[in-house]
Amino acid sequence: MTSSISVLHVDDEPSFTDLVRSFLNRQSDGFDIETANRVDEGLEHLATDVPDCIVSDYEMPGKNGIEFLKTVRSKWSDLPFILYTGKGSEEVASDALSADATDYIQKQSATDHYALLANRIQNAVEQYHAQAAAQRTDERYHNLVDTAPIPILLFDTDSRLVYANNAAVTFLNADSYAELENEPFTEFLHSDDQEKATERFQTLISEQEHAPEIEYRVRAVDGKFKRATVATAYGYYRGEEVAQAMIHH
Repeated sequence: MTSSISVLHVDDEPSFTDLVRSFLNRQSDGFDIETANRVDEGLEHLATDVPDCIVSDYEMPGKNGIEFLKTVRSKWSDLPFILYTGKGSEEVASDALSADATDYIQKQSATDHYALLANRIQNAVEQYHAQAAAQRTDERYHNLVDTAPIPILLFDTDSRLVYANNAAVTFLNADSYAELENEPFTEFLHSDDQEKATERFQTLISEQEHAPEIEYRVRAVDGKFKRATVATAYGYYRGEEVAQAMIHH
């Protein structure tokens, strides 16, 4: 591990939480493990310090692990939460899935089982951090592009519109982005320009390179055409490949 992973382990058996801490630390010195023996105690811990991952038993006095999970999800929708229980049943597994648990692991006595637990924790946290980083990137993108003075549209690899900034909505004479969403890019072009545009789009996506500017007759939602110079570039949006179209008019 390149950095420490903080874990809150909630289980009503103190001897078991000590055992898990010991075995996880044998797997790696990158775990920083805090423990709690009741759900309420775990919630008290969360009030002051949110870990990278929660590992929780199911059967505990007072509130059970599913109730704990639901409380966590009401405030932290994506925080890794692994239900780690000795009560293995289809019903518990189904409840965990329905409550949006990140993972479900049944306790086992074999020592190599802790390597599995360590791996599941690490994978969950890495995915969580990657998603958070992607979200921050999207936020920065929107902060930069939403108010850009030129129309900007993004199309996915199926040629469907997945984003349009405010300038694009205005340029296309639309009332809102919802009026444009999921339309193919050909819907915004004169019929005589569609074949050439399709060839350029396919080349851009397959070769992942920018394409030179070209003039098109752009069709607004009211059917009116506007001549404009369109620059296209390959990029990513919300982790997916897109073609970016920037309109100069």
